[in-house]
Amino acid sequence: METLFEEVSPLGNVQAFVECDKRACYFYLNGADDTDFGTRSVWVRNLVAAPEDLDVAAMRRGDPPVNPRRHCRSAGGLRPPREKDLRVVWLPEGNGAALIENNEIIAAIPPWSGEGGFHGYARDAVGEGPVAWELRPAEAFISRIRDAEQFTKEWADGDPWPELRDRLTQAISSQLGQYSNYYGIDGGYWPPRAMLRIPRDGSTVFITAGMCILPQPNADRLEDDGRQVRRVEIGAVLPSSWSNDEVVKFGRYISGQAGLPWSRLTWLGHGHTIPCDSWRNPEFTSAILVNNHPAIGTVNVGEYRGDPVTALWFLPITAAETERAISHGSASLLRELDVNRWQRA
Repeated sequence: METLFEEVSPLGNVQAFVECDKRACYFYLNGADDTDFGTRSVWVRNLVAAPEDLDVAAMRRGDPPVNPRRHCRSAGGLRPPREKDLRVVWLPEGNGAALIENNEIIAAIPPWSGEGGFHGYARDAVGEGPVAWELRPAEAFISRIRDAEQFTKEWADGDPWPELRDRLTQAISSQLGQYSNYYGIDGGYWPPRAMLRIPRDGSTVFITAGMCILPQPNADRLEDDGRQVRRVEIGAVLPSSWSNDEVVKFGRYISGQAGLPWSRLTWLGHGHTIPCDSWRNPEFTSAILVNNHPAIGTVNVGEYRGDPVTALWFLPITAAETERAISHGSASLLRELDVNRWQRA
C-alpha cells in the first residue's frame, strides 16, 4: 500500500490518510486508543477494471476490496489522486471528515460510519454498495461539510473569540453576578476557552465560557434533536465552608473536564454521570450533571451558530448512586436528590 496523503485532525486525536495499492484507493480515519473510535474506511475509486462481484478472498487476506462493477460510476478504473490536489475537511466535532480533490468532495466518513454495514460515501460510487454508498448531491452530510468549511474559514480569516467571549461573560454575569476571576483554560491552543469564578451569596460559582464553540461529538446521533444539547458550558456551585485551596482545586478539576467531550469523542448532557474525586466530602466520588441547579436555577448562556448553549452543573453523588444511575437511569435518582445536596459536597 502507498500512502498518498496524511493529516491529523485539529483536535489531535484522529488521523486521516489516503492509501492506494495497484487495485483501489481508500480514505481512512484512525482514532487514538482512548477514543474508542477505531479505524474507519471508505472506498474512493478503483484503479483497475471493476470485477463483477466483491472479491471476498482478497478481503480475507487483508487487502482492501475493489468495488464491484454495478456500484462503480467508472467501471474501467481511474488514476489515483495526486497529493497536491487533496485536502480534508473535518467536522468541528472531530468524529467525521470529507476528502476533497480540487474542491470537490470525493469521499466522506460521517460519524455513523461502521454501523449496519455502512462505511461512508464516495462520489464515484453508485447506489448502496458494500464498500461505499453513492454521494448524492442532495445528501444532508454535504451540507454539514460545507458548514464545517465555513466555520473553519471564519476562525482562519479572523478572530471571533473577543465578541463571543464578551457575549458569554455578559450573559453569565447578568444572571449570576460579576466574576472576580477570569482564567484562560485553553493552554494557548485553539479553540479558546475560559472559566469564570463568581462569588455568590457566600458560595463560589465556577462556569466555563467557550466550550460551546465546538458541538459535542455524537450528541446529534443519540438525541432526537441533538442541536438542543450539543453545545454546553459546565460549572459548579461550591459551599461557603470550603477553603480557598479546596475551591482552587475544584476549579482545576472543572478546567480539566472542559475538553473531555472532544478528547474522548463523547458528550455530556443532563443526567450524565462523571467521576469526580475533588469533592471535599469523601463520601462523594462522582458528579451528576443537571441543567437546573438547585441553588441558582437555569442559566441562559445564549446561543452560538444557531444552537442554544446549555449550562450543565456538577452535583455530588456517591458510588452507590452512580451505579444506580448507570444501571437504572438517572431520572429517578435526580427526583430523589435533596435540594441541599450541593452544600454537603
